[in-house]
Amino acid sequence: MTHENKLIEVTDLKVSFYHESGKLQVVRGFDMSVEKGKIIGILGESGSGKTVSATSILKLEEDDVSSIDSGEVIFKGLNLMELSESELRKIRGNRISYIFQNASSALNPFKSIGKQLTEVLKNHKLAFSKELVLQALVEVGIEDTETVYDMYPFQLSGGQNQRIMIAQCIISRPDLLIADEPTSSIDASLRKIVLDLLKEINKKNNMSIIIITHDFDVAKYLCDRLVIMYGGLVVEEGPLNEIFANPFHPYTKELIVCAGSLKKGDEIVYTLEGSPPSPFEFADECPFAKRCKVRLPECTSEIPRTLEISGRKVRCIRYEKR
Repeated sequence: MTHENKLIEVTDLKVSFYHESGKLQVVRGFDMSVEKGKIIGILGESGSGKTVSATSILKLEEDDVSSIDSGEVIFKGLNLMELSESELRKIRGNRISYIFQNASSALNPFKSIGKQLTEVLKNHKLAFSKELVLQALVEVGIEDTETVYDMYPFQLSGGQNQRIMIAQCIISRPDLLIADEPTSSIDASLRKIVLDLLKEINKKNNMSIIIITHDFDVAKYLCDRLVIMYGGLVVEEGPLNEIFANPFHPYTKELIVCAGSLKKGDEIVYTLEGSPPSPFEFADECPFAKRCKVRLPECTSEIPRTLEISGRKVRCIRYEKR
């Protein structure tokens, strides 16, 4: 990936949350680059730091709840970490949009769909009209757009609200769309429809997309590259096809075996023993060491550094010893 092709580059992002005893670091090292027009998946189990890493890119967490301890987020030449709140508001929802997990709760229940989409354009001082809003609804597959324009979120299904949320996020034609578990709150029958919609948006508008997911099937269907997180750290990153063909990190290998066993319908489904560590259990060691079948004594003595191998990245001490 050349520097010219990078739309956004995140380096050494570390994020803490405040609690009664002080600060607790939940993201201990997040790095990611996204090219223009590419789809990147951030994948890992619940609690791995996926969502916090993504929301911190836009500094969406409240200052009295969390703090960004270090890191750079370079977006089109600007370091978002150095911008004021008023400067960031010009980027949020305009150049970078965020689809939250629960669309129904993210939409305002007291405002009509048409008004909510119009406000996105007005707030960013973009041209606005009813025709532009109706066009956005058509793009996300909403039927009878004139009727839906005047409806409220509670009058629509979960799948419709998910599409409305996507329409709200793309109406300003952003450079980057971040989608947090975009199919988690909708019926399985609508899942492929929403994923196909994201694919179409990516191709039609050359829009970069970051997908946050714990589902390998979603990642495999959509993504060009993967960022694998565990214990608040990026443990592997690279092209999706290469990771599936030859996973480097033991955690990635286990995830792929688990996903394959479930898909094949094995009589005894393969599972990864143990549980991910909570941030209260984080230590200066490989976070996967306690669950790893190929761990070495050195794995519990320090956090492995990130190594670059053939255009990919891996955080595993076994590769340092080669």
